Amino acid sequence: MNPSARDKETKRLFEKYAKDLCSYALGFLGNAEDAEDAVQDVFMRFWENTDARFADEKAAKTYLYNSVRNACLDLLDKKPVKRHSIDQLKQEIVEEETARYDERVFDDVQRELSLMPEQTKRVITCVFSKGMKYKEVAAELNVSVNTVKTLLRKGIQHLRSRFTNYPELLFLRVKKLLFR
Repeated sequence: MNPSARDKETKRLFEKYAKDLCSYALGFLGNAEDAEDAVQDVFMRFWENTDARFADEKAAKTYLYNSVRNACLDLLDKKPVKRHSIDQLKQEIVEEETARYDERVFDDVQRELSLMPEQTKRVITCVFSKGMKYKEVAAELNVSVNTVKTLLRKGIQHLRSRFTNYPELLFLRVKKLLFR
C-alpha cells in the first residue's frame, strides 16, 4: 500500500472507529485520557506499520479492537498503583462483608445473653468484657470463685449449644463478638 493510500485508510478507520475504541478502552482503564492515549498509540502503530494489509473491513476492525485491548492491558500492568488500588478495593469489600457478618453474630449473641439468668450474664460480662479475674468477679457479685467458674462454664456451654453454626464464636473471637 502506497503512503498516500495508507494515510487515507488510517484516517478513514480512525474516523469510523476511534470513538467506539475509546469507549472500549475506557472500560479497561477507567480514565478517559488514558483511553484516548491508548487508542491514539494503536492508530500510530497501525499507520507506521507498512505491512498492515487486511482482506476486508472486518479484519481491520478486529485488529484494532485486539490492539486496543492489548494496549490497555499493557498500561494496567505498568501501573502498580492501579493494581494496588484494585487489591485495596477487594480488601475493603472483604472487610465490609466480615463486619456485616460480625454484626449479625453480635446481635444474635446479645439476644441470647439477654435470655440468660442475670447472674450468669453478669459473670460472662465481667470475665469477657471487663477482663476481670474469677476472684474479682466473685468479690463483686458476693459469690464464691467456684460459683463464678460454674456460671461461666454453664453460660459458655449454653452459647456453644445455640451457636453451632458459628464455629469462630467458639474459639478465638468470643470476646470480640460478645462485647465490643
